[in-house]
Formats: sequence, C-alpha cells, structure tokens
Amino acid sequence: MSSGSAQVSKDEILNSAEELFARQGFDATTIKQIGDRASQNPALLYYYFGSKEGLYQAVLRRTIEGLVSMGTRALSAGQSPDQLIRVFVAGQMEFLLANPTTHKLIIRELIDHEARHAQELLLEVAGSVFARLAGAIEAGQRSGTFRTDVDPRFAAISTISQVVYFTLARPAIGLFAGFGPGGATPDLARAFARHAGDFAVRALSSQEQPS
Repeated sequence: MSSGSAQVSKDEILNSAEELFARQGFDATTIKQIGDRASQNPALLYYYFGSKEGLYQAVLRRTIEGLVSMGTRALSAGQSPDQLIRVFVAGQMEFLLANPTTHKLIIRELIDHEARHAQELLLEVAGSVFARLAGAIEAGQRSGTFRTDVDPRFAAISTISQVVYFTLARPAIGLFAGFGPGGATPDLARAFARHAGDFAVRALSSQEQPS
C-alpha cells in the first residue's frame, strides 16, 4: 500500500470512528462496526492503532488538536483584547459547524468516562488555548479595557461556554428560540456567535453602562 493510500485509509477509519464514538459511545462501538462503515478490513484498524482504545485516543487527539489550532489562530491575530474575544468566539462556532460531531464526542467522553481518556489532551488545551484566552482577558484588564473585579479564568470559561451550550443543546435551543427541533441554521448560528462575542465583551467592559 502506498503512503498516500495508507493515509486515505487512516483518515477514513478516523472519520468513521469519530462518527460512531460520538453517536454510540466508546463502549457500544465495535471495531467491526468501524471497519464496515469505513469500508476497511478491521485488521487495518489494529495495524494502524493497536487497539480500540488506541483508535479512540487518536480520534480524541485529532479532534482536540483541531480545537487547539483554531483557538491558537484566533488568539494570535494581534488585535485588541475585545476584538480577540470576538474573533475567538466566531472561530469556535465555525469549527463546530465544520465538525458537527466534535461536541458530541467530547461531551460523551466527559460524561461516560469523566475525561479518563482525554485528560492529557485537555491539559494541553488548558496550557494553550485556555491560557491564551485568559491571558487576553488579563491584558484587557491591564489596559483598562476590561473591568478588574472579574477572575480571568471564570471569564474565559463563560466566554467558551456560550457557543458550546448553543451547539450541544441544539434541539432545546431550537424550540426555545422558535428555530424548530433541528436547531439553528448555520447563518443563525453565526449570528448567535456574533451576539455571544459582543455579550462577553460587554460583560467585561470597564465602561459604565447607562442605567
């Protein structure tokens, strides 16, 4: 097998595994199901990844590295702290729109396994994207753009959580907001991301708001 076709096979396996792990969970998904969905010999899965857990770890790593890459790009834009937050939230939404199984996969890992398989990967996120976002908020506090009576870590969590909840609770959000049980369209999701970015910035703003 050429290196090119081997990479295609690995990508097909990873894509199929991500979809099944996100939908069914780690325990309920079998190597045979993944091989069938990817149209690949199950023996290849063991050859490339060693075990089902090795494949699951590879899926988690690919997913979380994608999130880290998105966040790093957004938070390296060289803009003002308030604009960095808006760019980050918009990038977060674009990533989740382009990768619709990401939030399901990560939430399943958190609920089913309490992050047992993803602890080291999540620590990488904490040391990169989360630290950068909290750092951008701290920079805004030092410059006088943001209020100083807010813990930057809590503000970073609040900023991240808006888009995560909007995506995760899509059917409920759709019913609450009148979008229907299918949730928001991509255009409405992007409109929400703009709102979420503005909301975060205004909550952090040091300017007195008129009563």
